[in-house]
Amino acid sequence: MNVSSGLDRVIGWLKWPVAFISLIFLPGMFYALSFVARDIARRPGALVPLLVGAGAFLVLWLVLLLPKTSRHYIVTLEHELTHILFSLLTLHRVGGVRASLVGGGHARYEGRGNWLIAIAPFVVPVFSLIVVLIAGWVDRPRLISGVLGFTLTWNVVANWATAHRHHGDHREAGRIFSFLFVTCASLLLLGLVLAYATQARSLTGHLDHVAGPTRAFFAWIVNLLDPS
Repeated sequence: MNVSSGLDRVIGWLKWPVAFISLIFLPGMFYALSFVARDIARRPGALVPLLVGAGAFLVLWLVLLLPKTSRHYIVTLEHELTHILFSLLTLHRVGGVRASLVGGGHARYEGRGNWLIAIAPFVVPVFSLIVVLIAGWVDRPRLISGVLGFTLTWNVVANWATAHRHHGDHREAGRIFSFLFVTCASLLLLGLVLAYATQARSLTGHLDHVAGPTRAFFAWIVNLLDPS
């Protein structure tokens, strides 16, 4: 058994513990997001740069990319590159990539693979993470917010566009697992991005709001399973 196969097996063992952890964190994710939403409701103008960036990608998508089949690969490029990135991180040799909206594209790698490779594009918006890293050197929060709106909308369209919805990534990872993990990760990402883009609160402050309900929900489950 080679190293990548062994790593696939370990990741496979972690699947349902990760699903359980995702379930435990869900109430905290909703709770923390509600604080950000209330702050934005008090000063909606803070959301404008993010919405402008999102609108810019939607216009690009609807006017230039969607009508031309030959340009559809641009939309799913991030999705397939994320598969490739996590293939490499889990020590799989990559054979190539084909990005296409019709058919969902395809990333080729050696070995059986694992659920992390399958689900990664739905929980790791690579282009947006690059923007966040760049933000450490660029003191232009409104510009960064706009670019985040652009890249996040790119990620959403690539993952959830009607023509792309039939790909088997969720089936490969498992629908129940995908629902728990993707929902939890998406709520965390949305909360952090909105908190950062609107300066609603610090990222550590947002995570603090996640922690409280998470501990309470975990204690409730423990008490439910072992009332004594």
